Amino acid sequence: MKLTSQRILWYSVIAAIGFILVFAFVYPFIQVGVVPWWNRLLGITETPGPGEAGYIYYGNLQVNIPIYDVYDDSTTTPTGIVCKIWHADETTLFGSATTPDGDDDISGQVLPEDKGILYLGVDHVATVIYYTLDTESATGYVTALSPKDWDDDGMLEHYFKVDVSSFAPLAAGETQREVTLNLFAMQTDVTGLNLVGVANATSADLSGATYLDLYATAYVDGVTLGDGFKMVRVELTMPDSANETYYEDGKVKNVWVQVGEYKWTTLSWQPGQDRFLVWEATDVTQEVYGKPILYDKNMGATDVGEITVHIKGANFVASAFWNPTVKLTFIDPAGTITTDTLSMTFTDT
Repeated sequence: MKLTSQRILWYSVIAAIGFILVFAFVYPFIQVGVVPWWNRLLGITETPGPGEAGYIYYGNLQVNIPIYDVYDDSTTTPTGIVCKIWHADETTLFGSATTPDGDDDISGQVLPEDKGILYLGVDHVATVIYYTLDTESATGYVTALSPKDWDDDGMLEHYFKVDVSSFAPLAAGETQREVTLNLFAMQTDVTGLNLVGVANATSADLSGATYLDLYATAYVDGVTLGDGFKMVRVELTMPDSANETYYEDGKVKNVWVQVGEYKWTTLSWQPGQDRFLVWEATDVTQEVYGKPILYDKNMGATDVGEITVHIKGANFVASAFWNPTVKLTFIDPAGTITTDTLSMTFTDT
């Protein structure tokens, strides 16, 4: 029988189909990784089980969230802090705890579709005793993320990614895995804060042509040892037009400001508001963006939030002065804002 090209084509198709059937039914355990190749071909995926390559933990999980006072690393149980853990979809709740104490705080089930990823949100409710500062895990399971308003109350919460994908599967007799996420907090003290001057800057040479480095200093009074506050804005305001002119005509330059450990050497001059905007949080209404200041051990009362204003000055009129006003904006964990100001003087004597 003479084979035509059409017959050859049909025989080739039949042979190919036969080859596929042999692989599909005679060798059902041939796999690529852990998913059969025909499933991959058809877009079907499977979750690797314990002992299989690519396994990612799923199953019961207990999350302990001890809270430590950043002042002395002592464990504390601050009221008014609630923690919620979400599944990987960031919508479905894994579990929650109000006033966690580090002992079996939140338990739930990591789902296969989570792929080992959960999300932790930390919020303040009812009271404003502690700021949340940071969280850490000795085993490296936690990564800080951008704040998120997961309860839609208008206030951003601290937000973290929790990765338990590397956990080993449960062994015989085990019912759950366990992880500890250490949370750090600072006790709040924003009541009655006020700025107190320590030293103004004077020099008999300010009226000369050579620019001088001058410093005026102050501190934040009213903070209890071991407690602290958060700032969301730092400003230098000009109380009268003479102060503004001294900057604009070059008598005052190279202005920088430091509050505690934070130093700003590039300031934004805003002539319409007659001020330097030294620093401003991403959103001044949100505590999560504030910069913390702690009245720490081995500090004197005048060291708390120590303020330094520096200028280079020259060409002052004899006995003239430049008189900027430092303005700090504070925020408590509930988002309540207060301010205080202090006039500083740079004088030619």
